[in-house]
Amino acid sequence: MKININDVVTLNDDRKFVVLSETIYNENKYFYLIELTSDGEEVVDNIKIVKELITEDGTKLIVVKDTDEIDDIKEDLVKNLDKNDFE
Repeated sequence: MKININDVVTLNDDRKFVVLSETIYNENKYFYLIELTSDGEEVVDNIKIVKELITEDGTKLIVVKDTDEIDDIKEDLVKNLDKNDFE
């Protein structure tokens, strides 16, 4: 499954997130997500930075918790926000 900017992804716990930004760092793809209400109509004040992991079973998103790893990618994720057209 290919994940794109503005896609809505549903995590295993059934929470919905919209993809705001992506970047590639050390051959890994990272996404900046913001949570939506269960009906997908409004934004909830909750963000996640996740790393894409492609396995034989499909695509998995792993929440990045390592602060050093976040520091390495956050500038690119924020910079890429400015390139998106959210209208």
